[in-house]
Amino acid sequence: MGWLFMRDMGGHAAPRSYLDNQFTYASDDHRLTVLASSMVASTYYAACERVEANGDRQVFAVVCLTKHDPRSTDGHVFGYKDSAPLWR
Repeated sequence: MGWLFMRDMGGHAAPRSYLDNQFTYASDDHRLTVLASSMVASTYYAACERVEANGDRQVFAVVCLTKHDPRSTDGHVFGYKDSAPLWR
């Protein structure tokens, strides 16, 4: 996947809280929850759980490279590049 850059982090104070929010949601057929996450330097690591409407459950890892520069001259203060899901 490519890099996704944005002009703000939607009110989130740090990249970790922004990404935790992005990977936690519910839809009609499933929900995704961040079970645990951490930032090591500029890399975000998360254990995520996907629960289907029928009860099937999968736990997988998400790894994102991040770039955060609040003083960016082009206005793009935050960017991330996610991995493909690492299924177990």
